[in-house]
Amino acid sequence: MLHRTLLGGLVAAAISSTTASAQIFQVQSGAQRSVGPWMFDVGGQMAQPIGDLRTQIGRAWGIGGSVRHHFRSVPALGIRGDLAWLNYGNERKRVPLSPSINRVLVDMNTMNNIAAVTVGPELILPRGPIRPYVYGFAGYSYFYTESSANDDNGGGTFASTTNFGDGGFASGVGGGVRIPIAFRTVEAAVDGGARLTRNGTRSYLRHGDIIDQPDGTLLFTQRTTRADFWQFHLGVSLAPLAPRGR
Repeated sequence: MLHRTLLGGLVAAAISSTTASAQIFQVQSGAQRSVGPWMFDVGGQMAQPIGDLRTQIGRAWGIGGSVRHHFRSVPALGIRGDLAWLNYGNERKRVPLSPSINRVLVDMNTMNNIAAVTVGPELILPRGPIRPYVYGFAGYSYFYTESSANDDNGGGTFASTTNFGDGGFASGVGGGVRIPIAFRTVEAAVDGGARLTRNGTRSYLRHGDIIDQPDGTLLFTQRTTRADFWQFHLGVSLAPLAPRGR
């Protein structure tokens, strides 16, 4: 399986890089400040649907972040929480403000989105120029479609509603690599990786699945399939440095 191969490679990289990392950092051990227990990540994300979901929607793009805490007694072991927002389709229309105010037109934007919040254990190589990590997670994911109305003067959205939504349990495994790039009061690093998110069966809408009826009501053509996908991320990780002498 692809996800087993990916995670197996990350674990192997962690083991093989331990010796080289120790050699590089041993010389600087007197001056090197250790990383504190907290890490904060933010970056762009891309989701690639798999299985039945892939036959219904294309790639999704968005943003995500995480908070990690590693234990001082066992620096390689920690816990992390992740939050992600992904968009897999948009539909824009120029419509009347209402049937009775049909001379006033507004821009209506309908977005198909996925939101997810998860938590789970993480294992990371805590030192070295390359720091692989692997983790498992469980939490909640929500597929939803939202429509909003925008004015013509750049004032943004003045009305919005969620047309359709379906949420439930989500779980999976992931891994990645952190590459430190700077040391000051915080350690900055490039962070990239992937995770397999299993959502079970979900009902959702895609582009064109909301049909406006002549009487003003809406007709939904909902899809119901398994809704699993890969998430790939690339961003920046920040970790405050521990005080000297600790």
